[in-house]
Amino acid sequence: MSFVGRTRELDAGRRELETRGLLVVSGGPDSDRSAFLGAVAREVADEAGLAVYRLQVADAGERSGEAGRTPDEVAGTVVEACRGGFVVHPCVVVVDGVPAGAADGSLLAELIGAFAESESFLLVGTTDAREDTAALPSDRCADGWALLDRAAVHCDRGDPRAAGPLLRRAVEAHQVAGDRRGEAWAVFLYGRMCRLRGRAEDARRLLHTARETFRAVGETPGEAWAVGELARLATGSGTPDPDALAEARRLHERAGDRRGAAWAHLWWTVARADEPGFPWQEEFTNVQGRFREVSDRLGTAWTLHHHALTLARADGTDGVDGTGGTGGTGGTEGTGERRREADRLFEGALALFEEADCPHGRAWTMLEYALRSPAHRFLNGEWAAEIRHVFHGIGDEAGEAWVDLAEAGPSPGGEPPYELACRYPTALLDTLGWTEAGDPLIPRAARYTQPEPRPGFPRPGDRDRPDDSRAHVRLTLLDDAPVPDVPARIALEVVPGPGHPWSTVPLPPLTARATSLGHAEIDPPHGVPADGAEFRFTPHRPGAHRLRFTVEDPATGTVLQQVEADIDVVPSDPGPHRPTPPAPRPSARRA
Repeated sequence: MSFVGRTRELDAGRRELETRGLLVVSGGPDSDRSAFLGAVAREVADEAGLAVYRLQVADAGERSGEAGRTPDEVAGTVVEACRGGFVVHPCVVVVDGVPAGAADGSLLAELIGAFAESESFLLVGTTDAREDTAALPSDRCADGWALLDRAAVHCDRGDPRAAGPLLRRAVEAHQVAGDRRGEAWAVFLYGRMCRLRGRAEDARRLLHTARETFRAVGETPGEAWAVGELARLATGSGTPDPDALAEARRLHERAGDRRGAAWAHLWWTVARADEPGFPWQEEFTNVQGRFREVSDRLGTAWTLHHHALTLARADGTDGVDGTGGTGGTGGTEGTGERRREADRLFEGALALFEEADCPHGRAWTMLEYALRSPAHRFLNGEWAAEIRHVFHGIGDEAGEAWVDLAEAGPSPGGEPPYELACRYPTALLDTLGWTEAGDPLIPRAARYTQPEPRPGFPRPGDRDRPDDSRAHVRLTLLDDAPVPDVPARIALEVVPGPGHPWSTVPLPPLTARATSLGHAEIDPPHGVPADGAEFRFTPHRPGAHRLRFTVEDPATGTVLQQVEADIDVVPSDPGPHRPTPPAPRPSARRA
C-alpha cells in the first residue's frame, strides 16, 4: 500500500519521500501545507542535486483558460503536464491542492500512476484528510531489481548523483524481500558509485563486502565484477594492477559472462597500453570485437576512445616509441597516418557515446580529440566552453578543472592547480605530462572518477603558512562498520600543531556542535566541550552519511573551523526487516 503521509515533521517526511519516492500530505491550512511541502522538496532536491517544480491544481484550469471545470475535469490537464516533462527527467515535483474526496481518488491515483516508472520524487498536498487509501496503487518502489538497473545506467552515463536515491530504495526493497543476492548487487553498486565519486576507502569496504556476499550465495558473475572494480581502485590512484584485472577476466569467462569478460579485457589492456612493447593495437582490436559480439555500444565507445588516445600519444612527440609495439613505420609519414587513424577512432567514439547517451565519455573524448588534433580545435573557437558545459551537465567539477588546465597550459612552478590537487592523489598527478606544444598528457585514470575536494585540503593562500602552526580537528570513528539503527561513537579532538600557541597551554573553552546532513540522528546535537568530545551517530539507512562538525569560541560566538565527514554505513543483517524510523525531533531541521 502506498504511504499516505499524515506527519508534519520535516525529517520524517524527507525520509519517507527519499525511501519511496512519494509523499502525500493531507488536510491542514493551505499555507501550512504548502510551506511544509516546499521545505521537504528543498531538502531532497539539495541532497540529490535536482530541480524543484511546483504545480497548483486550483490554478490549472485558470491557466488553460478553462476556469470553472470540476476537479476531475482538471485531473487530465495536471497529469498530462506532469507526463510532458517532469516524469521524463529526474526532478522533485510538488502538486498541491489535490482534491481527494472523490470516491475513487481519481486525480491522486492518476498522479501516482503517472510517476510509477519515473525516477522523479512526487509530493502531493491534498485538501481532504479523509481520502480512500484503498484506491491508491501498490508501492512503486517494490521492484529492487528495476531500481538497480536504473542506478547502473546513471553510473554508466557518468552521473552518479542520480544513482544514490535509487540505490537507497533498492537496498530497502531487497532487505524487505529477504533477497541476499539482490542486496549484494545493491552494495556492489554502492561501491562502484563511491569509486566514481573518488571515495576510495568507502568503495573498497563496500566492494569487499559485496564480493564476500557474492561468494556466500554462489553468485560468480557478481564476484567477478567486484574483483574488477577493486582492481580499478588501484588504477585510479595511478598504480594499475593488471594481474587483478586478468583474474577478473578469468572469473567472468568461467561464469560464461561474455560482456563482463569484455570489460575486464578492456581495462586490462588500458592498464598495460603504455608499457613499452605491449601489443596494444592487437588487444584493442580484440576487445572491440568482443563488445560487438554482445552489442555493447558503451564498451565499444570506450575501446575506441583509449585506442585513439594510444595512437595519438604514440606519434613521437611525447617520448613514446613511435611504433607503439605495432610494427608500424616511423617518420613523418607514419606519424601523419597514425594521427588520421586516431581522428577516425575519436569520431567513432563520439558517435557511439552520443547514441548511448553517455555525456561523461563524450566530454572526455571531445577534450582528448581537441588536444590531439589541432585542426579540430582551431576550427571551433569555443571548444573549451563546449566541453566544460558537458562536464557541468553531470556535475563533474573535476572534469571542468581538466578543461581549465588544458586552456591555461602548464604553471610556471610546475605544480598542478588547486582544483586538481585537492581532488586527485599525488601519485596520479605526478604522471601528468606535457607535449612540446604545451598540451597536457592527462593521466588515463583521471577519467575513471569524479572526485570531490578533500575536506581540510589547504587552499593556495595557506601554503605559505607552516603546517605545524595550525590547529586541526581530528575525528575518530570508535565503532567499526556502522549499521542502520545502531549507535556508533565518534570522537572529536582539537589538535594544535607544534608551532601553534595552544600547543603549550591548555585549550580555551571551545565548543563543538554536530549536525547530520542526511538520514541519521546525532546526539548530543548541541555544543559540547571540544576537548575530547564524543558523539553518538545513529544512521537510519545504509550508504554514505555526511556529518558537519563546527568548532566555536562560545565567548565571542566565532566559528573557528567547520569540517564535514562522510561515514559509510553497511547494510545490517540481510534478513527481512524494515529500517526503524527515528523518533520525531524538531531540532534536526536544517537552516
